[in-house]
Amino acid sequence: HNAHSRDCHAPRNHPRCPALPNADTSPHAARRDRALRLTVAASVAAKVFSVLCTLAQVPIALHYLGAEGYGLWIALMSVYGLLNFVDFGLGVGMQQLMARAFGRDDGPLLRQTFASGVGALTLLGLACLVVGLPLALWGDWGAWFKIADSQLRADTPVALALIVAAFVLGLPGNAVTRLAAALQLGWLHALWNAASNGATLLAVWLAARAGWSYLAFIAVAALLPATQNLGLWLQLRRRLGWRGRRPGCLPRPQWRELLRASFLFSFPQLGLAVLGWLPPFAISLGAGAGAVTAFNLLQRLLSPFTQGQVILLTPLWPAYAEAWVRHDRAWLTRAKRHALLATVALTAGTALVCWQAGPLIAWWVGPATALPGAALTWLTGLWFTLLMFGRHYLYYLVGIDRLPMLAVHAMLGFVGATGGLLLGSYHGGAGWALALGSLGYGVLGLPGLVIASHRPLPVTSAPA
Repeated sequence: HNAHSRDCHAPRNHPRCPALPNADTSPHAARRDRALRLTVAASVAAKVFSVLCTLAQVPIALHYLGAEGYGLWIALMSVYGLLNFVDFGLGVGMQQLMARAFGRDDGPLLRQTFASGVGALTLLGLACLVVGLPLALWGDWGAWFKIADSQLRADTPVALALIVAAFVLGLPGNAVTRLAAALQLGWLHALWNAASNGATLLAVWLAARAGWSYLAFIAVAALLPATQNLGLWLQLRRRLGWRGRRPGCLPRPQWRELLRASFLFSFPQLGLAVLGWLPPFAISLGAGAGAVTAFNLLQRLLSPFTQGQVILLTPLWPAYAEAWVRHDRAWLTRAKRHALLATVALTAGTALVCWQAGPLIAWWVGPATALPGAALTWLTGLWFTLLMFGRHYLYYLVGIDRLPMLAVHAMLGFVGATGGLLLGSYHGGAGWALALGSLGYGVLGLPGLVIASHRPLPVTSAPA
């Protein structure tokens, strides 16, 4: 394979290049399938533990903070999620380039890409800190989030500053997550993430039991997960044998490739951030932080299905990229079909939970909690159903390097979803926000992704 990687970047019918394997029986396909099975199996166990920890946090935090304080916490964490756009797709560009380097057994390029990406993410984090801290501390966020409690309103700017600091602390660690995914070792990241969720649950329980202040609660709940990738990095470094002299920077052609992929993926990354994190933020701005609680209870209740899809797609993404480099077209088609069937099954589970959401929430957090209405419940289910289908097609298009087409449709979906969420929140509350946001994404974004993913694969060689 090494000799073939050096010489064969021409189309498959080039006289110097023998035909590449194009069947599910190739050794690379078998190894790729084993890696996927291991990643999914380990990730399922770790994610089940993580979801249980997250679900256990909710009644503890809700009864300790109250509906408004809890809603503000969720709104602040949505800001954390939206800030993921700050890397402008650099993490995804790194993962794409590292997955291709892994597919070509190019160890030096793999290490150079990681080191260069960490440096770039660190600089972006420092810039975010310089800009974000003044905006957090000087803005009247308590009034903008419509906080009624005076002490909570006074604490809101500092709490937002803690969120910004936690994001900046964890931003370089995103490169470690991308490295694990590119190596098809996502199960290691899942295990470390589970450990972090367990530690966060313990911290939340201690905070509620000891009566910590709101700011102390936010500091622990936000800063502790930001350090979870340190252990993963030490484990990957030992596995790869990355010791001794530091690698140099990426060569100019690879930098151009990295920046191109990062720029193009910044649009779908923004779309994912909007779909996943904007609803709580938009609801809090339009209807107040207290209104976020009902939506978040439904969001947490449906999280096993959305997280189940992430478990499936996270290892598939770099596997798609590697199979594309190796021209394994049969494997690509089979994997995409199985991922779509799994997504359909998960959306059926989402509908089942929405049907029984009232009794489940009453059993989970207690009957005294105000339960979400039927309309909000089904609109939340619709929103996350659209998110899951969009994510399925998005990951596939990234893997086969259709980034320009993906950028266009993702940007259209972002415009439709953002406009609908904000307009609906300001004029009708949470239900209208989800209804108009779903309509905007379902009309402007999702159809283009579906059409792009069903275009035939080219016969010529994949990008080198």
